[in-house]
Amino acid sequence: MGTDWGASENAPKLLLLSVESFRVEGGCLPPKRSVIFTVLSLFCLLFAIELALQRLLASVQHLHPILLDETSRRILARHVGVDALSCFAVGGMGWRARRILGEFWAEFWASFGRYGASGAYDRRLFQYHPEGAPILVFFAGFQLKNLADSLAWRDGPEFVAHHVFALFSAGGGLVPGAFHFYVVFYMGISEISTGILCLLANFDEDLGVAGMGEAFPAAKVILGSFFLVSFVVLRVFLWGALTRWYFRDIMTAFRLNHSKLVGGRRTFAWLNSVSLGFVTLLQVIWLFEVVRVAKLEMEQLGWL
Repeated sequence: MGTDWGASENAPKLLLLSVESFRVEGGCLPPKRSVIFTVLSLFCLLFAIELALQRLLASVQHLHPILLDETSRRILARHVGVDALSCFAVGGMGWRARRILGEFWAEFWASFGRYGASGAYDRRLFQYHPEGAPILVFFAGFQLKNLADSLAWRDGPEFVAHHVFALFSAGGGLVPGAFHFYVVFYMGISEISTGILCLLANFDEDLGVAGMGEAFPAAKVILGSFFLVSFVVLRVFLWGALTRWYFRDIMTAFRLNHSKLVGGRRTFAWLNSVSLGFVTLLQVIWLFEVVRVAKLEMEQLGWL
């Protein structure tokens, strides 16, 4: 099954709100105008949620001294109303579509990540999944808002670069279209740990709300514990095992010169593989940083 754009006469509604709206005759994506309109609508929705949360926090600022500061309210609205909400949304979408990864789950639990049947590599790389496409669309809208926020808040070039590459990966999954099997995990399920991190970021001394850690130490410890567990499970074990599958699949496709690995899709496959390898390496580095910070926090609490 391909991932070409559907003809306009077969188009679902302009705003793609359900998995059914991505089920286009012929096993292809909905029309470009519907996808682009939905991405931009999601961007606007996240912006509206952020403003609404800012107003809500301002209306209850008398409940805690932290809320008296406007910058603190804006940081909370961004981290909770945009970042965490979006990560949990795509994470939930990925979890609902987990059946697509059925063969991976079976092999992982049976042999802890051993590579599966090679004969299905082309299906994993090129088959269109109506449950995977919405994840790409929502992820693209979220990263577009992330990019705008990073520029507005002057987060730094590394954050801007991350969002640009994330947009590239999401866009490449839609046009020319590929890797929907892997999208379910990489841009879906794995983002659950990122959502927890976004909540934990509110306690960061540099990027978070001033005094948040001192005001709510128990919440910081609980979120930190959840993040540590989720990072190890999702970003180390499962990510590492699935990444092995991905590189075996893509290397097989290149070696056999698969008929669908041509033109823009071939270029995207190369660039996406480099990007995935780089992110995977970063996560190994981040693992040591996560363990270091967790140890430091436990020492400060007298647990070590």
